Formats: sequence, C-alpha cells, structure tokens
Amino acid sequence: MNKTSIMGILNITPDSFYDGNKKIFENHNILNKKNMDFEFADIIDVGCESSRPGSLPITVIEELNRIKLFKSIGFANDKIKSIDSYKSEVIEYCLNNGFNMINDISGGGENFINIDLAKKYSASIVLMHMKGSPYKMQIKPKYNNIIDDLNDFFNERIKYSESINFSKKNIILDPGIGFGKTIQHNDQILLNLHEFKHFNCKILIGISRKSFLAIDLDKPSDRLEQSLAVGALSAFFGADILRVHDVTKTYKMLKIIDRLKSYG
Repeated sequence: MNKTSIMGILNITPDSFYDGNKKIFENHNILNKKNMDFEFADIIDVGCESSRPGSLPITVIEELNRIKLFKSIGFANDKIKSIDSYKSEVIEYCLNNGFNMINDISGGGENFINIDLAKKYSASIVLMHMKGSPYKMQIKPKYNNIIDDLNDFFNERIKYSESINFSKKNIILDPGIGFGKTIQHNDQILLNLHEFKHFNCKILIGISRKSFLAIDLDKPSDRLEQSLAVGALSAFFGADILRVHDVTKTYKMLKIIDRLKSYG
C-alpha cells in the first residue's frame, strides 16, 4: 500500500537533455551499466524521441527503427515495459511487441486516440500535462491557476475514459513537471499533489535531473542530490511512481521514505 514504484528511464536518443548518446547500442558498457542499475526498477520507460525544451519531433519511421533496435537486444525482459511516445503508430507497434504501458506526454493524443489504444490492449497509460509542444513549451508559460488548470485537464480525460468504460485503475496522472511550467509552477505542483488525489488514480512525478533543480547554473550531471531530495518529498507528499535516471539510488532513498509513510 505504501510502496512507491520506480520507473527507470531508458532513452534511446542522441539528444536527450541528460543521457542522450549516439552510440548507446555500440557501447556495451553503457547498456550493461544501465541494465545493472535497473535491477530495482518496477517499470522500464523506453523513449526514442527527446522531449527536452526546444526539441523537434522525429518521424514515425525513425522512432520505430530505434524501438526495433531496443527490442533486438532483449533488454530487461523481466520488467514492465512502458513506451514513452505520443504517436499512435509507435504505441500500437509496441503494445503488439511486449510493451504493456504507455507514457504519453500529449495526455492521450488527438481525440484521445491513445486512451482508446490503452483500452484496446488492456494497457496502463500515463496521461501527462504539457502546455504547447516541447519546442516552445518553456517560452513564458502562463496559467490562471496551475492547480485548477491541471485539475480541469485531468478531469476531461477521466470523463472520456469513463465514457468508453476504461478503468481508472489503468490511468496514471502526471502533472508534467518542466513541461510548460516555470520554477514556481513546478514548486506549486509538488507542494499540492494532494489536490489530485480525488481522481483516485495513481500519480507519477518526473523531476530527475531537470533544470528547475539547478543550483548556480549547474549541469544535469550535477543534480543527483537535488533529484533524490525532491523525489523523496514527492513520494512523501503523494507520488505513487517516480520516473528517474538513477534507479538504485532512488530505491535506497525510497526504502526509508516508504517506511516513514507506513506510520501514517
């Protein structure tokens, strides 16, 4: 009941903000290190297109080619596999090829096609909020009230899911930290996670190595301590799943946080 799940990030991209690598499949040391770190992950989230601020989309064909490279090595076969994509063609290919979870930064896709796919394949889906597209999302984002606006966003998707008899137990809500939000917006979200509990859905938080954690303009590679600290707060405040780059260190941190939560 009190266990916080860990979603480990596996980016098969040359340009992700922290761990993009053009030669990930050529360098076995990188893959072996990731595979060892993923021992304590509950979910492996495979992303083949960067969604960092300022990034541009890639084609469906290019994204599918990267997925097929991942599939060819049989990585982390004992884990729940999530596809980090908003493209319905990519998602459906993955659900037909060993994946059973969708992590959708578009919050369900156009006309909620990705929610339809989740129902069709009895998959779980993460519905993330993003203001705009990755290319422009961080250009002066504004909200009337960040918590109210997020509640309206989630409510619309919950209502659609109910209209097609898609169970809320398969819906995970992600407020989209850093996706069209200022530092202050991100802080408000994290301090008010309880405001989203009324949906009775799991809540996913992804804060790992992101720029709102920067201190003195440090780089993503320098933000482990901040990531663990804010991840601990997020779990204590109500996050059910943490999406992270550093699985083993997060696992150790959560052993203590989940123990403390068990007293509540």
